[in-house]
Amino acid sequence: FVVVSVLSTRLQTPVLKRNTNPVYPPKDATFDFPIYLSLADKLGVVELVVWDKDMLKKEYLGEVALPLDDWFRQEGVYAFDHPNNQPFSANLVSTRASTNVKGTVQIKLGFVEAAQTHSLLDFNEVYAELVRRSRPSLVSAPPVRLLCAFLHSA
Repeated sequence: FVVVSVLSTRLQTPVLKRNTNPVYPPKDATFDFPIYLSLADKLGVVELVVWDKDMLKKEYLGEVALPLDDWFRQEGVYAFDHPNNQPFSANLVSTRASTNVKGTVQIKLGFVEAAQTHSLLDFNEVYAELVRRSRPSLVSAPPVRLLCAFLHSA
C-alpha cells in the first residue's frame, strides 16, 4: 500500500494482497488535497511512502518526495482530468540506511477548482504563484484542490 501526504494530511491506498507490482483503480488511489495560496510556503512536498503489509508487520519499501517545483513538467499545468495531463514515473529512494530500494511509482497530479468557487487565475497562473511565494501571505484567494493519483509501483 502507499501513504500519500500533503501538508499534514495523510491518505492511503488499500492493501493489495499477494501483489508485488500493484496497479490501483482510480477510485482507490485518487486523493484530493485542498491547496491555498496563503499556505504556499508550507507545502513542501507531495510524499508517497510505499509499504508491504504482511500478517504481522509492515515493511518499508521506499518513498518519493516531489517538491512543489516538480509537480508539473514543461508541458504545462493541467486540470486533473485534462487529456494532456499524463502520469509520470518517479524513482523510489530510501531514507533508511537499512533499506536498499529499487523501483518506481507512477503518479498523476492535477488541479481541480474547489466547489462553489471561481478563480480569476488559470491553473498555470495558480501554480506559478504557488511556486513564487516564499513566505506566508494574507492575500485571500479562491482555493483550488490538488488531485493526486497513485497508479502503479514496480
